[in-house]
Amino acid sequence: MIFGGVEYNEPLADISHLSQRDMDNLKHKALCAFGTYGYEKFESDEEFEQALACVVPHYWGMEEEMTEAEKIEIAAYHRGLYYHKKRFRIWKKEVLDPMVKSMADYALESPQYDARFLLGLEMRKMECMDAYFSHSVTSDSNGDYPGSRWLRLCIKLLKLLTDPYRITEDEVLYMNIRNVRYKGSDKDLAHFKSETDKDLKLNAGRDIYWHKAYHLYCHIREYALHTWWD
Repeated sequence: MIFGGVEYNEPLADISHLSQRDMDNLKHKALCAFGTYGYEKFESDEEFEQALACVVPHYWGMEEEMTEAEKIEIAAYHRGLYYHKKRFRIWKKEVLDPMVKSMADYALESPQYDARFLLGLEMRKMECMDAYFSHSVTSDSNGDYPGSRWLRLCIKLLKLLTDPYRITEDEVLYMNIRNVRYKGSDKDLAHFKSETDKDLKLNAGRDIYWHKAYHLYCHIREYALHTWWD
């Protein structure tokens, strides 16, 4: 079984040295922890592995004999969640929490009357989402997850929408201007087609490019937003 791109199909720990009382206590602790996914209840990796070995053969009261493959599969599920959550708690404190704080500071300090800052807030929120999903159990070893392509494209588009001067001259001059429709587009298209004033042409081209990027961003939001969940 794979969690976050990592396999956890190791055999169960050796518990032959434990007393029956210790095994019963570990089994009880494991049942309580696994039922609520409260893996932080274990004081060490060793205690978790021993508890796992105690509970798996009697998983949820199953009395029939389990095969070794079935035991490994059940153990891999809980082992994957345990180690993933352990790493995630450390990463969240070091990386994600500062990102969320930065987003909150931006929301507090930015002007509340400018649409550009609203897009900037959306960009920072999506960056937090991308960071979270790339470290979630749904991600693979490369940090990719369902919907990652579209979420990351939205972030890329928002960087342009919040700072139009990121749009290069080549991107402006070689863009497709067919089916450009927005308020003021006729005027921008006329200026863009002008060959007498290069600055006017580039400024109009950036406006057109910005609106095309915004249209694509809204289109992705409409059709891909439901895929961004854990």
